[in-house]
Amino acid sequence: MGKRKGRHPINALTDRQVKTLKTPGIHADGNCLYLRVDDNGNKAWIMRLVIRGERKSIGLGSARLATLAEAREKAHAFRKAARTGGDPLAERNAERCAKAPVATFEEVARQLHETKKEGWRNKKHAAEWIATLERFAFPKLGRMLVSEISSKSSRRGAGGRCLRSRRPVQRG
Repeated sequence: MGKRKGRHPINALTDRQVKTLKTPGIHADGNCLYLRVDDNGNKAWIMRLVIRGERKSIGLGSARLATLAEAREKAHAFRKAARTGGDPLAERNAERCAKAPVATFEEVARQLHETKKEGWRNKKHAAEWIATLERFAFPKLGRMLVSEISSKSSRRGAGGRCLRSRRPVQRG
């Protein structure tokens, strides 16, 4: 029996296809695994998963470094973790963070403020910038690690206000 044709392919790619594919785009292998080929011919494995209701794309490495079989193994492990209620992306990020020191949002914001304040037109701009963060963002986001902050948590950290304009955020 030949390969299954249809909307959801399973193991659609072969080792030979992976080596010879040059057409830019995203090529499905099946079971959430894709080979992304860019305009320069670089190839990378990506996996698309829904984790706790959010669609995520997880990079599995270069096709030069990870074979098709290795990419399928990694994808299977990530799918299994996601299916049991885990977050494989967060787990992988936590492993990476354990190896490298990660600063909190407040530490990074204060460092950025110190480097940027010389370029602002006057001292008032610098004072307003950090004061806005201290008032709206630091109370909720200040102690969070930068790697843990998502767009949802940053909106919550703004306290219903747009950090740039100080007006209430329009919810629609």
